[in-house]
Amino acid sequence: MVVRKNYSKSSSLVGGFNCFFIMPILLVSPAAYALTSVGNGQVENIDQNTVADTYRVFDGGVLNTFQADTFQIVVMNNSILNMSGGTVTDNLGGAAVSITNSKGTISDATLTSSRSGLTVNRQAGTTTGSEAVVTDSRLIGGLAGLQISGASVAELMNTTVTGTGATSNGVLSFGGDVKATGGTITGQASGVRLRADVENVGDGARLSLNGTQVQGVVGPAVLVDSGVTATIDLSNSATLLAGNGILLDVQGTSNARMNVAGSILQGNVSVSGNSTANLTFDQGRMTGNVLVESGSTANVTLNNQSQFTGRLDNVNGVTINSQSNWTLTGNDSIGALAMNGGTVSFGAADATTFYQLNVGALAGNGTFAMKGDFATGDHDFLNVSGVATGDFGLAIRASGVDATSRQQLNVVHTGAGDARFSLVGGPVDLGAFSYELSSITNGAGETDWFLDPTTKTISPGARSVMALFNAAPTVWYGELTSLRSRMGELRFNGGQSGAWARTYGNKYDVAEGSGVGYQQTQQGFSLGTDARLGDSQWLIGVLAGYSQSDLDVTRGTSGTIKSYYLGPYITWLDADTGYYFDGVLKFNRFRNDSKVSLSDGTRTKGDYDNMGVGASAEFGRHIKLDDGYFVEPFTQLSAVVIQGRHYDLDNGMEANGDRTRSLLGKLGATAGRNIALSNGNTLQPYVRAAMVHEFAKNNEVQVNNNTFNNDLSGSRAEFGVGVAASLSEKLQLHADFDYGKGEHIEQPWGANVGVRYAW
Repeated sequence: MVVRKNYSKSSSLVGGFNCFFIMPILLVSPAAYALTSVGNGQVENIDQNTVADTYRVFDGGVLNTFQADTFQIVVMNNSILNMSGGTVTDNLGGAAVSITNSKGTISDATLTSSRSGLTVNRQAGTTTGSEAVVTDSRLIGGLAGLQISGASVAELMNTTVTGTGATSNGVLSFGGDVKATGGTITGQASGVRLRADVENVGDGARLSLNGTQVQGVVGPAVLVDSGVTATIDLSNSATLLAGNGILLDVQGTSNARMNVAGSILQGNVSVSGNSTANLTFDQGRMTGNVLVESGSTANVTLNNQSQFTGRLDNVNGVTINSQSNWTLTGNDSIGALAMNGGTVSFGAADATTFYQLNVGALAGNGTFAMKGDFATGDHDFLNVSGVATGDFGLAIRASGVDATSRQQLNVVHTGAGDARFSLVGGPVDLGAFSYELSSITNGAGETDWFLDPTTKTISPGARSVMALFNAAPTVWYGELTSLRSRMGELRFNGGQSGAWARTYGNKYDVAEGSGVGYQQTQQGFSLGTDARLGDSQWLIGVLAGYSQSDLDVTRGTSGTIKSYYLGPYITWLDADTGYYFDGVLKFNRFRNDSKVSLSDGTRTKGDYDNMGVGASAEFGRHIKLDDGYFVEPFTQLSAVVIQGRHYDLDNGMEANGDRTRSLLGKLGATAGRNIALSNGNTLQPYVRAAMVHEFAKNNEVQVNNNTFNNDLSGSRAEFGVGVAASLSEKLQLHADFDYGKGEHIEQPWGANVGVRYAW
């Protein structure tokens, strides 16, 4: 039977939170409100047409509401509330809806009260609480949008929970279990406040946030206090916002465990009042600080590529696993550091501030990303006061600036243990030189690890600079028209005027002994035209062309030289004696680009333009032998001067090259045979051998005021084979293949193919 009674207007049906359980109180005064009681297995159905009332559901009663507007609903003693739509607006000073040792399902509803929108509760002395499932609803309370007791469970789905009073919480939990998916939870003092159940019923407070936003407008997002044991789970981009910058505030001898999975946090964690906080991140990120008051304890674990940026000063234990990273933003001191494939970064990679990390004990394997200014001695520093064990890499940032002193740059100190440190990416590039890691252990078992100036070698940046300045002469020589081939073509038509084109490629291996080792691959083309001077045996012409040379230095460092050239040439052929002379004057504009891979995996680059001019003169004699054979001894002298330039790489390295000079002498001979074909054409295969000597010895390059000498002087042998063919009276073709070997330069191959048309 449903019982309805009238109560005074000034009376209140209070869902009071007395000792963390609801005890409904009925106060009577002259002006009456209606009260409907549903108990003893009764079922009451109300909808939008039902007059607003207050409801007391007890002893197994069931209240079903559909789009109904009511004043207050109290559900207790194994009763059930099913609410779809509608509003509950409490004017009696209690909870809009209170569920005590009962169950409730609420969807698309608005619950509003000056105290709490919804209370999920248990009676004192019981060990089983209540269950509530709230979907697409709004819970609004002056003290809290939702209150919950120990052993009770509230599931919130896409629901807005709001505390409106100045000291309110969005959720006030006394040891309850709150599971939220989507939606928002907002309180003025704190978003969620977790406290202990007064009778210690249940396993402590739990808060699960799946894509939910929690905000404390003035205070922390989550406050854990009064000695509670709390577990907080964040997943699927859950967010915490705090007016005072504290996302999690643990105080009052509480113990909190927060797990952050797939979420990004920005703010601080505070642990005070002899409390403990354990933070675990699983593909999570946080930017902020963990602030640990003396007497309190905190531990931080990073798993599965998690990222933490901020201070962990006074944290007892830090564990960094599985490609996770902790980025320091200041000097820190922690108790124990355990690593399993993680990284500690001493500030942002491009920062110029250096930090010291003090660790009580170190174990495992991982990487420390560090920086140093070798010029001033300022640097990041890892100080392990106790035992260090395991294998660790030091990823020390490269720099384009040189060391100005030879002092040891100490980067790690360990108090004891057998830990091993090595450089990630090999020797560290600092300006013009690269440095290895060394260590020294004293009699007390303490070990210092440092970058050792005595191990320095030329850095990839310096190598790239030297290679660009060094390669210009070989670029210039590789562009020269193959004289022997052109002579053959000219003889086919008696040195008539014409035009020609050819494409070519060359490969050079330059040895370390020249100052820097590199490989150079050149490709290009030339065009030219010439005309006979009157009836003489002289031809004068002009050539133009383009080539690109790619330099492979070391460790991914490369350079590119784009060359544009133009110049006149003159040729003399004496048909009676076989003597000939060929002279070329060539002007070049070079576009030089350097790309350097540094030891820390970063890249730097630089570029500059310069000019070059050179000349080549060859004199020889074509001697005819029997049966179409011939031999052609020759001598050649070539010289080129390349403009010096100053330029910078974008990591601060300075390069200054003097004029590059080359003086090349060559003495050799060509032998071949003219073979007459049945169609009247001629085929001329030939072989060539020569000795070449470079006379220029001193081509200085300065990198950060360190002077290096590119020395390509010395002798080498050259060998070649080729063929020239006359396809008609006006059209000739040729192909040339070369090989050269010397002390500093080897040419594994060279090839050019050309065509000439005479008119």
